Amino acid sequence: MQLQSNYDQHVELSKKLKMHEDYTNVRAPYKEDFEAIYDKAKDSDVSMSNAKDFLNSLTKDELRTLQNYTRLADEIDVGKLNEEGAYNLLLHHYEKFDFNNDGIVSDGLAQTQTMLPANMPYEDKKVLVETLNDMSDKDRFMGMMLINPPKFRFENGQILPGNNSDKVITYEKIMENVQRIITPPPGAYSSPELKSIFAMFKTSYAENYEKMQEQKAQNSFAKSNELQAVKAKIQSQTA
Repeated sequence: MQLQSNYDQHVELSKKLKMHEDYTNVRAPYKEDFEAIYDKAKDSDVSMSNAKDFLNSLTKDELRTLQNYTRLADEIDVGKLNEEGAYNLLLHHYEKFDFNNDGIVSDGLAQTQTMLPANMPYEDKKVLVETLNDMSDKDRFMGMMLINPPKFRFENGQILPGNNSDKVITYEKIMENVQRIITPPPGAYSSPELKSIFAMFKTSYAENYEKMQEQKAQNSFAKSNELQAVKAKIQSQTA
C-alpha cells in the first residue's frame, strides 16, 4: 500500500508500542475478518486515490467489520469520507497516518492523532517507545496523550487542523514538556498523580537516552577502528 518518506520507520516503532489490554480485547472478535479485508486491499494495491472505490466494492458485512474494528460509532458512509479517511480505515492501528499532512489523522469520519509523534528523529522515538513500554497500561496511555497531544483547534464549532503538523518533536522538546508537568508554570496545575508518573518517566527516558548515546559512541569508535585497520592492511600490502 501507499507509503511516504520516513513512514516505514514510524510504522516499525508504532507497531512495537504496547497497547492497552482493553484496546486489543475489544477488537479481537473482528480481527480475523479485518485481516482478510486488509489482505484483499493489499493484493488490490489500494492507495489513497482509490481507497473509496475499494470500500464501495465491499459488502455491508465487510464495512461493518471495518466499523467495529476501528470502533466507529456510526455505519461507514463512503460518500462522506475524504481520501485519507477512507484509506486509514483499511490499515492497522500502527499504520494509520496523516498522509495529507494537514495535522489530523482522518480515520473514517473520526479525526485523531498518531500514537507517537510523526515528526520525530528515529532514535529519539525508539527510546521513547522503550520508555513507554516499561510503564503500566494506564500510565502509558496517559503519557502518550500528554507527550503527543491532538493538534486540533476549534473554530466556529468545527474541529480544524492545528497548523503545526510540520513541527519536529525531539527528546529535548519532550523533556521540556514533561518538566512543565512536573513543575507547572504560574497559573497551570498538575495533579500529584501526574507529577509522580512523569517524574518516573523523565528518569527512565533520560537513562534510556543516555544508553542509546553511549551505544552510538561505541559503535562509532568500533567502526573507526575497523576502518583504520583496513587502511593499515592496504598500506602494508602496497608497501
